[in-house]
Amino acid sequence: MNKPRLQDDFYEYVNFEWLKDTEIPADRPSISCFGELDIKLEKLLKGLTADWASGKKPLPTDKMIHEYVKLYQMLINADKRAELGWEPARKHLDKIFEITSFNELAENYAQLDTSYSSLPLPFSIGEDFIDNKKYILWLEDPRLILGSKETYGNPIQKEKLITAWKEMTFDLLISYGKTTEQANRLVQQALEFDNFLVEFVLSNEEKADYTSLYNLKDVEWYKEKVKGFDIKKIAESLVNKEVKEISCSNPRFVENIDRIYNEDNFEAYRALLFIKNLLHAANFMSETIRLKASHFRNVLYSIAKPRELELYAYDTATKYFSMPLGMYYAKEYFGEKAKKDVEHMVASMIDVYKQRLEENTWLTQQTKDKAILKLSKLGVMVGYPEEIKPYYAQFITKTYEEGSNVYENILNFDSIIYKYEMSQYLQNVNPKYWSMSPATINAYFNPFANHIVFPAAILQAPYYDIHQSSSANYGGIGAVIAHEISHAFDNNGSQFDENGSMVNWWTDHDREKFAEKTQAVIELYSTRETPFGKVNGKLTVSENIADIGGVACALEAAQKEKDFDAEKFFENWVRVWRMKAGEGYIRRLLE
Repeated sequence: MNKPRLQDDFYEYVNFEWLKDTEIPADRPSISCFGELDIKLEKLLKGLTADWASGKKPLPTDKMIHEYVKLYQMLINADKRAELGWEPARKHLDKIFEITSFNELAENYAQLDTSYSSLPLPFSIGEDFIDNKKYILWLEDPRLILGSKETYGNPIQKEKLITAWKEMTFDLLISYGKTTEQANRLVQQALEFDNFLVEFVLSNEEKADYTSLYNLKDVEWYKEKVKGFDIKKIAESLVNKEVKEISCSNPRFVENIDRIYNEDNFEAYRALLFIKNLLHAANFMSETIRLKASHFRNVLYSIAKPRELELYAYDTATKYFSMPLGMYYAKEYFGEKAKKDVEHMVASMIDVYKQRLEENTWLTQQTKDKAILKLSKLGVMVGYPEEIKPYYAQFITKTYEEGSNVYENILNFDSIIYKYEMSQYLQNVNPKYWSMSPATINAYFNPFANHIVFPAAILQAPYYDIHQSSSANYGGIGAVIAHEISHAFDNNGSQFDENGSMVNWWTDHDREKFAEKTQAVIELYSTRETPFGKVNGKLTVSENIADIGGVACALEAAQKEKDFDAEKFFENWVRVWRMKAGEGYIRRLLE
C-alpha cells in the first residue's frame, strides 16, 4: 500500500501512517480518534479507581464515589463471584416460571416491571414533544434478539448471529442447571417468539425520523385497540397517578398487541422473558459465566476477545455511577481556559450561522427570522452539569460482608432508577440534567431544550488543545460544535422551535424546498458503497446534514481568526474522523 497524493485522497494522505500501523484493540469493535481518547480516559479513571480500591490513594470526599468504589471492589473479586456461581440470581429468575398466564402477569405488572426487563409493554418516561416542559408516559417497541429489524432481512447475517446466540444461550442454560432437552426447548421457543415479533417493530430507518415516533393517544384509543391488557390500569399502577394520554412510538405494535401476546403463545413468550433476564444476570455472576455471556456480542461486533477482569469491573461500576465519576473527573481535570475558548468558538459559530441565514437566497424572511431566533436562544453547556439526578445519592452498595452480592446491588440500583423515572410522570423537565457524563468523548444537541452539550472529556487534543493553532482547533472541536448546532436544523431538529417544542415554524414553501434538499442529501449518500453493503441515505441523513453544515460553518468561522491556516484546519478535520472497524461493527452502522 503506497501513500496516495494529497490531491487524490486527502483522508488517506493525512492518515496514511495511522491507518497502516494502528490495530483495533482486541476487546473493542473499532478504533478512532474518539476511541483513542476513550482508551486514554479509561486508563486514567481505571487507574484511579484501582488505587482508591486498594487504598493507595485516599478516597475523595464525595460519598457517591465511596459507593462506586465498593461496587468495583465486589466486581473485581472474581473468587467470591466464582464461589457464588448462579446462586445470587436463581431465586429471582426461577420466579418467572411461577407466572402462568398473561392475565397473571398483568395483575402484577408494576411489581414485575420494577424487577424484570422485557415485559410485554415497554413503558418509559420522556419529554412531551409539544408541551416539552413536562414528562409523559411512552409505550415503545419490544427489543429484538438481534437488535435491528434490518438484520433479520439478511439471511446470511441472520443465520450467523442466531447461531452465535443459540450457542451462547444453550451453554448458559446448561450451566444454570437446565437439562439438554429443557435448554433446547427454551431456546427454540424464545427464537420463535422473537421471529414472530419482527414484523410488528420499527426498523432503524423508521426510528431515524424521530418526530414520527410521537403519537400521543388518549387512553380510550388504547382501550379500543387492546383487549388483552388494561393499558390504562397498568399505566396507572406504574406512575401512581391518573393517566389520560400515552405516546406510542409505533402504533402498528399497539394495534397488534392482542395478536402478539395471547395465551396460545404464552410459554414461548415466557421462555424469551426468562432467557433475556438470564443473559442480563450472567454479566454479574462468575467470570466463567460472564465470559460465556459475552460470546454473542463479540460475534455481533467482530470483537476478538471479551474485556479483562479489571476493565469489566470498571465498566460495570461506571455504568451505574457515570455521573458522580464524571463530575469528579471534570472538576479535577477540566480547565477554565478550555471552557472559555470553546464558548468563544460557539459564539463565533453562531455568528457564522446567522450570517449564512441572512444571506440565504431560497428561504423567505419569515423562516429566516424564526431560524435566527432559534439560534439566539440556543443554550451552550460546557464541561459538566450544574446538577445531576438525585437517585445517585440513593445508591448504597451492600458488600459481601453484609450478606449481599453484585447481582442484588444491580437489581436494587435498577429498581431505584426505574422508580425515580416513573415518579417524574407529568413533572417539570429539569433542563440542567445532562444525558451524558462529563467523562464522555462525545457531544450532543438536545432538541427538546434547544441546547448543545460538550462534556469535559472531549475537550482535549486533537479535538482541542490550547497549544495548537486556532485553525486546528476549529477543524477539531470547532467542527464538532458546528455539527451539533447543525442538528438544530437537520430533518428532525428543524421541526422544533426556539423553545424545544415540536411546532412548525416554516412556511409551506420553505419546508417544501428544505425537503427537496434533504432528499438530495439522501440520494447522494445512498450512492456510497462499502465492502459490507450500501449506505442507506434515509438512515444517515440527519448525521450527513450535520456533517455538511458543520464543516462548512467551522471553516467559515476559522477564516475569521487572524492566524487562519486552511491546511491545519483540514488536516485536523480528517484526523479526528479517522476510523478502523471490524465487519460486524460496520454492518451495524449500515443497518
